[in-house]
Amino acid sequence: MKKDDLEYVLDSAKKREEILINHKPISQHNKYLTIMRKYARKLIEDGRQDELLPYLEDESISIRADIACLLFHFYPDKCTEILQHISNLTRADGLPEYFSWVSMAAHDNLKYGIPKDFP
Repeated sequence: MKKDDLEYVLDSAKKREEILINHKPISQHNKYLTIMRKYARKLIEDGRQDELLPYLEDESISIRADIACLLFHFYPDKCTEILQHISNLTRADGLPEYFSWVSMAAHDNLKYGIPKDFP
């Protein structure tokens, strides 16, 4: 059975999280970003972006950040709030070292913006 576009997006987000946890190369992390973006675009073209909304509340910081970036132009207030929260997390707050990159990326996305054509 063929995977649905939503499954590809979520699988890619989970792979990106695993890559960070296991300290694998960022090139692998970026590979799954490309895959995640491809299938997120398909969801959006089909008007199915709302199916990603529940994952803005995911327990994983990495998955929340990824989905907030994908949905940013549809739900800017909610996604800004999520990215702001993540960008303020530190190791003192209990942020695992392997998620420091996610916090920094959230900060940069807020500072420099998310491209209009993203995903």
